[in-house]
Amino acid sequence: MKTYQVEIKETLCLTVEIEAENEQQAEEKVRQAYRNEEYVLDSEHFAGVEFTTKEKEMEERFRKERRHEHER
Repeated sequence: MKTYQVEIKETLCLTVEIEAENEQQAEEKVRQAYRNEEYVLDSEHFAGVEFTTKEKEMEERFRKERRHEHER
């Protein structure tokens, strides 16, 4: 049997409306509010999930090959 590494990546999404002079200011206001925990995303904001699978042995073999190339 082979060993696999499966990455699970969930995406949460929230759209916020805010008044601002321009796009940069709007984003900065929302970033600051997010840092201040005014917006907290949870399972209600679930937007999707991705699974990425790679064979562990292949990754280790690739690292060994790269190390070997550097030694030349």
